[in-house]
Amino acid sequence: MKKQVLVAVDRGETRVAILESEDAPQDNSPKGGRKAADWRVAEIYIERRGSRSIVGNIYKGKVDNVLPGLEAAFVDVGLDKNGFLHVDDIVMPGVQVQRRGRGGKGQSITELLKPGQEIMVQVVKDPLKTKGARLSMQISIAGRYLVYTPDGEGVGVSRRLEDKERERLKRQAAKIDLKGGGAIVRTAASGAKREDFEREIKYLHKLHEVLGQRVQETSAPAMVFQEADLSVRVVRDIFSEHFEQAIVDDPKQFQRLESFFERTAPELVERVERYEGDKPLFEKYGVEEAIQSTLRRRVDLPSGGYLMIDYTEALTVIDINSGSYTGRGKSARLEDTITKTNLEAADEVVRQLRLRDIGGIIVIDFIDMSRARNRDAVLKVLRKSLDEDRTKTYVM
Repeated sequence: MKKQVLVAVDRGETRVAILESEDAPQDNSPKGGRKAADWRVAEIYIERRGSRSIVGNIYKGKVDNVLPGLEAAFVDVGLDKNGFLHVDDIVMPGVQVQRRGRGGKGQSITELLKPGQEIMVQVVKDPLKTKGARLSMQISIAGRYLVYTPDGEGVGVSRRLEDKERERLKRQAAKIDLKGGGAIVRTAASGAKREDFEREIKYLHKLHEVLGQRVQETSAPAMVFQEADLSVRVVRDIFSEHFEQAIVDDPKQFQRLESFFERTAPELVERVERYEGDKPLFEKYGVEEAIQSTLRRRVDLPSGGYLMIDYTEALTVIDINSGSYTGRGKSARLEDTITKTNLEAADEVVRQLRLRDIGGIIVIDFIDMSRARNRDAVLKVLRKSLDEDRTKTYVM
């Protein structure tokens, strides 16, 4: 499956869409690309100015309060609400921490943290409603191929890669100098060589040195490192040889992505394209319609069936209905009609989960099928579609 990234920018927000296409025939344009109609919108990310995500940002914070009953501390990082730091997210070199509910060995949170103490923390979850940001003292600096953890140990490899490739990458990454830290090899590193890792770890070490200087020079509470903006984050995290191109409609974002690739993956620079068409980029590729579909409770299927998506506090429920689809021809059988509807629904359900960024417990109520082979076929389509999703999912 081929993919591409669209980046659209206006005065109020930046929007990024990931498009996917099966092995569709390519057109006869000079670039030999696929037609806009051949692409299907798979994921959408929106970042509005004034409400930018702070996940990944690093702060020099000041402990405000330590609550042994919650095994947690509240840390002032300069935001409207104090951040929440759980004992399981406390990392101090050379110090053994007493983990949640385990007692015994290690120091308790009241021994490790005191009100007024200055610590460096990273945001792992954005503030939500009345809750402040979730924090961690396990600092990580993300690159294209590696995530560098200054206080970590050894080299880990993404489990989304094939076993053979994981072993190869682990051998390549084991030879690089981590300067006492640790690293995680990302999914995007598939096919990478030792030279790629060495080039990137040098860049990440420089970022860590700059971070250390800022921490020394800055008074708490204050931000000392800001995560990259939306377009760079998405491209950094997912862009690989499976992506044909990144199309950008804004000159500043175009230059930013070009600069990023020149520094991290020079061989991919030529895949970044500046869009200058008369028709809005998202409209041309059908992204606007996909965005509108995420706001509706009902999602129609090609054959005439439809999904009904309902959200509750504890879970999301998706109901499949045959709708106006009654089968094909006079000899159509009920089992075949139901199976076709369920097969279409299995694929569309996963697409909607990705478009709407739905997580947690999800209950899918397929139409009952009497034959085991048909049930297996629907489950196979569901699992195959989920393989394209970067979020790990357990199907029961």
